[in-house]
Amino acid sequence: MPVSENFSDRFVDIGGPNQESLRPSWVPRLLLGHRFRFSCWSRAEEVDKPKSRLGKDAPLGSCLGGVPIPCKDLQSALQTFERCGVTAVKVATAGNGVKSHVQLWASACELVRALLLGVGTHLPDLQPEIDLREHSPDAPGVEAVSLALNFGSRVVVGEVATPSRCCFEVRLSGIVRFALERPSPSAGDSELKLTLRVHGVDLPALQDGIELRKRLQVELGSEAGGFCKQEVYDWWMQHKDTAYPLETSKFHRLYESLFGQRGMQLLPKTINHDSLWGFLHNPGCTIQSFTFHSDSRDRTTLTAERSPAKSDEEAELLKTCRQVAQDILKDNRAAGERFAASATNFAALLYGHEIGQAGAKAAVIVKLFSAAKWWGPGTDGWGRFDQTWGCKDKRNAFGVVVEEQGRILWRLESKDDCRRKTEAALLAGKSSASVASKVPNRHGLFCCRRRSAQDALLAG
Repeated sequence: MPVSENFSDRFVDIGGPNQESLRPSWVPRLLLGHRFRFSCWSRAEEVDKPKSRLGKDAPLGSCLGGVPIPCKDLQSALQTFERCGVTAVKVATAGNGVKSHVQLWASACELVRALLLGVGTHLPDLQPEIDLREHSPDAPGVEAVSLALNFGSRVVVGEVATPSRCCFEVRLSGIVRFALERPSPSAGDSELKLTLRVHGVDLPALQDGIELRKRLQVELGSEAGGFCKQEVYDWWMQHKDTAYPLETSKFHRLYESLFGQRGMQLLPKTINHDSLWGFLHNPGCTIQSFTFHSDSRDRTTLTAERSPAKSDEEAELLKTCRQVAQDILKDNRAAGERFAASATNFAALLYGHEIGQAGAKAAVIVKLFSAAKWWGPGTDGWGRFDQTWGCKDKRNAFGVVVEEQGRILWRLESKDDCRRKTEAALLAGKSSASVASKVPNRHGLFCCRRRSAQDALLAG
C-alpha cells in the first residue's frame, strides 16, 4: 500500500494505550523500522492488534491523548465513531436535551460518512491509514471521540458538480480528521448545538476563476471605471466565449449553468453582476469546524468556521466575498434556494449566522459533499463539455425527485492539476507586478519597460 515515507514518524504504536509516553524522541528510526507501518485496512488476523495513532506532530494538540480503538475497515470505524459519540453525548448532557443532541450527532456522522465513504467509492484502491480513538471525559469543550485518515503524500481532489453552482473544489491531503467536541449540558436553551472539529478539508477556488480575476485586475485596473462590477460584467459578456471557451473553462460552464436558466433571466441584472463579482472574489477556505444547530422546531441547520486569512490579499477577497454573499442572502435567499440551492446554502453555511439568518440546511450540505452515483455529459449547450452535467437527482415525469444522489466526483491529483496551480501562481505574481507597474512614475523613467512587461502578460 503506497504511503508517505515519513509515515512512521507520524503514526507509531508501541504496545498499548498506557504506553504512549514511552517512546523517547531520540529513538532511531532504524530501531522502529523505517518501513514498518500500521493499517486499519489490514487482514482479519491483524484486527485485534492496537492500531496506529497520531503522534506529537499531529494536526491538533488535543488528539495526543485518548485510547486507540481497533477497527477492521473504514465502515466499522465509522460505526464505532458514531456509537462512541452517542455515549459521550449522553454522558456530557446529563439527560438535558439528550435526544436533540443525539439527533445532531447523527447529522454530523452522516456528513462524515458521506465525505469519507464517497472517496472510497470512486477510488477503491486508495486505502488510507485509519486512527480511531476515544478521549476521556474531562470537561465540556474537549474532544470526546476522533477519527483520522492519513492519505500520505497523495492529494484527493473532489470536483463539485457544475449544476451545484459552487466555484470551488474539495481537496483532502495529509491527515484528514474529525472530532466530536464534547457538548455542555443544556439548560433549556431555545437552540441546541453540537460542534464537529475538522482538519485537512480545503475548499480552494477554481483555478480559471483565479486566473480571470488576476487578468481583469490588469486589463481594467487603469481604465475609466476600473475594476468594478459593471466593467467586469461587460468584459465577461463580450469575451467569455473566446477567452474562456466552454470546452476548457469550468468557471464559464458554472456561470452558464446558473444564468442560462430561464427563471434567472427574469431576475434583475444586478444579481448577475453581484454573483459574477462574488465568484471572482472567492478566496477559497479551509474548514476548521462544523456546528450543527437544532431550533425549537427540531430543524437541523449547519454553520462552519473557516481558517483566518493567510495574507492581506486573501483578507480583502474574503471581505468582498462575504459582503456579496450576505447581500444575496438578505435580498434573494428564497430565489437562491430555488435556482441554486447548493451555492445558496453554502453561503448560509459560512455567513448566514453573521446576519441573523439560519445556517445551511444540513441535508443540502450532506448531499453537496456526497459522491455522485451517476454522471456524464449532456447533449447541448455547456453540458456537452461537462462530465458532471449528469450529477442530478432522478425525477419522474411530474418533476418529483424519486432518487437523490451526491454532487462530487473524486480523483487523485494529476499533473494537470499541479500545472494549473503553478500557472495560476505565476500569473498571480505577474499580475501583481503589472498592477504595481501602473503606478505613475514621477520622473517618467522605465515607462517602456513597464509597458513591455504588461504587453507580454496580456499576450500570454
